[in-house]
Amino acid sequence: MAQPRNKPDDPKDAGGGKTRVEQDGQSSPRLPHEHDESSDSQQSQGGEPPEVGKRAHEDVVRGVVDTDRGPVMDRLYRRKFRRR
Repeated sequence: MAQPRNKPDDPKDAGGGKTRVEQDGQSSPRLPHEHDESSDSQQSQGGEPPEVGKRAHEDVVRGVVDTDRGPVMDRLYRRKFRRR
């Protein structure tokens, strides 16, 4: 038997990707991670991509090399501290 769909005004189904939080039967403010992960927080004003996204795209098109040190530090950690 199929599960009944939640109504759009049901607090368990925020509808439209808007995260709603309920605590003790009352609406509550969203926690930072709930705000960041909600699809409604991903939309920018006017439908334009954010400035940081535009710069990132331009960097990729220009061929700018990623300078993230994460992979280098991961290799160093495994070599120095994770010997088995």
